[in-house]
Amino acid sequence: MHRLGCVALIWLSAAAVASPALAFDPDGAWIHSGPPLAAGAFMAPGTMDEGGAAQANALASVDTGTGYGGIFSEVRLGVLGFFQQNATSEEGVYVTGQVLFNPFVAPFDNWVLDTLLRPRPHIGGTASPWGTDQFFAGLTWTLPLGRLFFAEASFGGTIHDGPLSNAEVALGCRVLFRESVGVGVNIGEHWRVVAGADHSSHNEFCGNDNDGLTHVGGTIGYRF
Repeated sequence: MHRLGCVALIWLSAAAVASPALAFDPDGAWIHSGPPLAAGAFMAPGTMDEGGAAQANALASVDTGTGYGGIFSEVRLGVLGFFQQNATSEEGVYVTGQVLFNPFVAPFDNWVLDTLLRPRPHIGGTASPWGTDQFFAGLTWTLPLGRLFFAEASFGGTIHDGPLSNAEVALGCRVLFRESVGVGVNIGEHWRVVAGADHSSHNEFCGNDNDGLTHVGGTIGYRF
């Protein structure tokens, strides 16, 4: 069978690192962190001169990139390992890839609404000669944590080529729910590194065979 592809990134909390930076300079916190989903989505309270506006735009938007990719926001490649707390497991390393698109909803000029209501659509896959391949799609929410760090979470669905029953890892359904979490760091204008985890299962909708698929690993992303 032709191997499907999939991504996984999910991340531990960088809030502990970012929060002190924001607390140290509360008046400039909004300028430093930038709007969550679109450059210029909001400004710091009060007036801002042209230099401040330029800085806000330069540091804005951890997720939508620099605007040169059209509908494309970001591409990611990485490696994953299978991680399962129960006895069932799959050996080997997984290659993962993902494409994230710019939000389809116009900015609300409010950082809370932009963060909650303007997720990025994504498609991706994971592939391994030793384990289950997946193709997935869904929505990714991104939260800036200061200048460099960000957290994200995603939810969607996945289709896989793994066994449904009578196997060490029995998945029950061909189509599963998929969610992920992660933290990342921006490196320059375009590059970023993300670490995280993803999990796929059917929430007991397809009987008792529901071992699920859980991966942890890291990806390198390029923002357009």
